[in-house]
This record gives sequence, structure tokens and C-alpha cells, in this order.
Amino acid sequence: EFRRVLFRSQAIMADPAWQEGNYYGTGKAPDSGLAVARMAAHITYLSEENLTQKFGRRLQDREAKTFGFDADFQVESYLRHQGISFVERFDANSYLYITRAMDYFDLAEDHGGVLAHAFSECRATRFCIISFDTDWLYPTVESRHIVHALNAAGAPVSFVELSSPFGHDAFLLDVPGMNRIIDGFLRAGER
Repeated sequence: EFRRVLFRSQAIMADPAWQEGNYYGTGKAPDSGLAVARMAAHITYLSEENLTQKFGRRLQDREAKTFGFDADFQVESYLRHQGISFVERFDANSYLYITRAMDYFDLAEDHGGVLAHAFSECRATRFCIISFDTDWLYPTVESRHIVHALNAAGAPVSFVELSSPFGHDAFLLDVPGMNRIIDGFLRAGER
């Protein structure tokens, strides 16, 4: 995630209207940079399969390619819409601070670089880790690191990787099995 978040920050700061973050009251905000940052982020929420199913190489409101720089493809139009709508409801500096906090976050850092130590004094009695095979934002390999760290800390942990064509957004959707797993986990805690 670190590399992806860092790129998004750079898109905003590369916009001349960012003005080192002092754009308030100038009548110019780094809207283009923020829109590009959002478009880049949005790609990581969807899987390759989902993007292909949703858009493929279908053209947007035209019969033939223009070979220009307008949005020939539906996916371009969709991403532009995502960028523009984000600019209308989010401030660029706020986005930078949030993504910067994500850049700096390292759970193991304050524990000698050992992730298991971060969980050693956790009071939770058990854990359930669910990942999705098409999640680019938080790939299964990162979930497995957490599972291994919990195991090393002696914490009881359940882990499952679900198959979904929806990428990171899968946790927001009705993915077969997810509700059953969560329900089973919660019911097991009632015993």
C-alpha cells in the first residue's frame, strides 16, 4: 500500500495549483492533481476481472476510436467521473494528510520491527481475518503476514481467502460466504 499511497500524494503536489499547500483563498485549488490521485486510487479498488467485465475496451458514446486524447473508452469516462466527483467533496490537503498518515503507519515499527510483538498484549480473545483473492489494495499476502504474527503471538486466529471478482470493494458487496463466515465467527464467540 505504501507505494500506491505515495504515488497519489505526488499527483496532487505536482499540480501547480497546489502552491505548496497554500491554495486557500487564491481561487485556484489543485483539482486536477486531486482528480488524478483519486483515479489512481480507484483503480486499486477494482480487480482486473471486474474492470474487464464492467468496461473491457468498449467505446464511450462513439462508434469508432478518435485517436485523440478525449475519453474514447468507457473506463476513461468512468475514472474521470470518479476524479471529478471526488474533487467536489474532498479537500486536497486533507487527502494529503490522510494518505501521509497511511504512509507513516507501520504497526511493527514500535515493536522492534516484529509484527508479532504488536499483538503480544492484545486483549482480544480471538481473531478472524478475511481476504479476497482479487484485492490489490490489501492483497492476501499481507493478510497472511498478520495471521502469522497472530500465531506467533499465541493468539487464536481464523483465516479465509474468498474468491471474488470485485477486488478491494468485495467487502462492501454481497460476496458468497463472507456473511456466513462472519456470522459463524460471531456465533462461536457467544458459546
